[in-house]
Amino acid sequence: MTDRPDIVGLAEIAERLGVQRRTVDRWRERGVLPDPTWTVGGRPAWEWSTIEAWARATGRLPGPGPDEG
Repeated sequence: MTDRPDIVGLAEIAERLGVQRRTVDRWRERGVLPDPTWTVGGRPAWEWSTIEAWARATGRLPGPGPDEG
């Protein structure tokens, strides 16, 4: 059995990080958000673990960073 990646789009990122969708759009426009891993149906998509690590490292998601806990 293989583990499937947890794929998220812009709306899911906003929801999981507790911000408005427009905030995520701005991060992307400014080049702050990591580059998407895939394109699904013509829309950018990321593996949640990539976004989670980025969000923790940049203080956008509370909790232990990648080198902690």
